[in-house]
Amino acid sequence: MLSVLGEATEPVPATWVQERLDAGLSYSTVITILTRLLDKKAVTRSGSGRPVLWQPMANGAGLTAIRMRRLLDQRHDRDAVLSSFVSALSPHDEDLLRSLLNESGPEFRDSSTDASES
Repeated sequence: MLSVLGEATEPVPATWVQERLDAGLSYSTVITILTRLLDKKAVTRSGSGRPVLWQPMANGAGLTAIRMRRLLDQRHDRDAVLSSFVSALSPHDEDLLRSLLNESGPEFRDSSTDASES
């Protein structure tokens, strides 16, 4: 469902999503799935009347990052998970991650720490 929404260049109605799914899902099933994705903050919904328009919260890379963050949030041993993740990175990915962390600056790190504590 998210991949179909990701193909849209603008917010789209549920019927647009339904027409592009190969699963032959009913309209009510598509709405149910979109609503669950909304609850998970993976999509947004706009419009107060009909049609309600849907769009993903992020592009493919952003959606993958959201999934990674959710998986990490489900674990009590965050340090061990992050340590295992980093130790399995290729040298190139490790350099890239280090560079990205350095570029984010202390303001980003401080605000992300605050958000995870609440």
